[in-house]
Amino acid sequence: MAVIGKYSMATKSPFIIGVNGSPHTDGIVYELLNAVMEAAAKAGAETRIINLYELLMIPTPGNYSRDHASETIENAPKDDITALYPEILRSDALVLATPVYWANMSAVMKNFIEHLTPLESDGFHLEGKLAAVIAASKENEGGVEMAAMAMVAPLMQMGMLMPPNSVMWYPGQWMGGRTDYTDWAKREAPEVGRSMVELISLLREHPIEWTHYEPGF
Repeated sequence: MAVIGKYSMATKSPFIIGVNGSPHTDGIVYELLNAVMEAAAKAGAETRIINLYELLMIPTPGNYSRDHASETIENAPKDDITALYPEILRSDALVLATPVYWANMSAVMKNFIEHLTPLESDGFHLEGKLAAVIAASKENEGGVEMAAMAMVAPLMQMGMLMPPNSVMWYPGQWMGGRTDYTDWAKREAPEVGRSMVELISLLREHPIEWTHYEPGF
């Protein structure tokens, strides 16, 4: 199996995983996530949506804070998320979508992100993969931007790449130079799906040798 950077060439189609951090599959969070994934599929990607509320997730044991070297894939809790590690490693991109609970992401989404720690700590496996995030609230009570950026920070720290317009929140208003766009996330979601597929293809054709500081532990 040929590997270019972090991208597996075992499959010709880009593979994008959508992660639904909402307990619902008939609300705005899922609608926006599905819009990204459907557009990506139409552009030629293999896609899969994971509903976190359907999975067993054991809280992470905090190995990293005790001993950096112990934060490994092998030491990760054996649950439905770690069982998905092979699919995550095979993927080219992750799209994380969450409802806004008390100005932040849902607890299951936070748990999912924490489950990614071994993949970063134990070999920088997420480095160079693409990411997009969606934060949505049924009512405009604020906090959507904070929830979105709370997801962006760890993904960026893990070395993932964020294409333009891939940080989406709803409800929201985008004030352009000439026009004010309402519900702009609904407009951008399909564009993000298409652009992710195009960027994945470009990175496969022109791989980048990523460099990083690796502490001596």
